[in-house]
Amino acid sequence: TTEIYTLHLPEALRIYNADEGPGPALGAGPGGAPKSKKPANTAFKQQRLPAWQPILTAGTVLPAFFIIGLIFIPIGIGIFVTSNNIRELEIDYTGTDPTAPCYKCLNVSWNSSTPCTCTVNFTLDQPFESNVFMYYGLSNFYQNHR
Repeated sequence: TTEIYTLHLPEALRIYNADEGPGPALGAGPGGAPKSKKPANTAFKQQRLPAWQPILTAGTVLPAFFIIGLIFIPIGIGIFVTSNNIRELEIDYTGTDPTAPCYKCLNVSWNSSTPCTCTVNFTLDQPFESNVFMYYGLSNFYQNHR
């Protein structure tokens, strides 16, 4: 024997296809209007806006490259001249050479009771104009060393 079962859903739980039009559906808001998460059918929200699509040919690309190159040539020359005007003097005072003035401080511990001072005299070949900055470098020591 075959038995037929019928399921009766309340109106608020009935599921509709999109073609059936509006009606009470799951998640219906106040007043019986359905709450839809579907964005409005506009060109902006559905991402159907027209876009500019240039046609790239040799006649348009090559002149653009030459114009951009001509614009950047003076910028590059300015940067080159500025970098050549920077004066730099590097002095190694690690004291690894026995005749170096800081050789006596080479094996002194950082927490020793007698401090070690090192004096390095130097002369400039060319005068340094404007501001003078002094830096020191450390070898085998990294900025994220803990």
